[in-house]
Amino acid sequence: MRTLYRYMILPLTIGLVIFTGTCLMGPGSVPEMPQGISWDKVAHFGLFFLLSSVSLYDYDKLHNGSPSRGRWIFWGFLLPVLYGGVIELLQLYIFTSRSAEWGDWMADLAGSLTALLLAIICVRKRRKSIKPLSL
Repeated sequence: MRTLYRYMILPLTIGLVIFTGTCLMGPGSVPEMPQGISWDKVAHFGLFFLLSSVSLYDYDKLHNGSPSRGRWIFWGFLLPVLYGGVIELLQLYIFTSRSAEWGDWMADLAGSLTALLLAIICVRKRRKSIKPLSL
């Protein structure tokens, strides 16, 4: 059980930072950024890339490098994407000083999907590098 908590601390901390930044901070507390780039979407992409990356990595480590593929994808991809959707709904109905946008959720999805694809590539490379011992 202690190991489970160790691997949950970082994803939960990142999730709390995301919640604080997207729901509790007012629009006026976000610094002005240079024009031309949708910094809001970049932030959503980056935060959910980070959340999914850490979740995928920690779940893999928790299961000694061989987690159930379905559960790994659930915890590292699907749950963060659903969390992003819940945040947008919270912004729409509860934290009304913030604006809910489909584009934000799509950026969350893109960040999580990118993390998943990179994790799959890393796992495949790791498995190929492990050579069977022949006697």
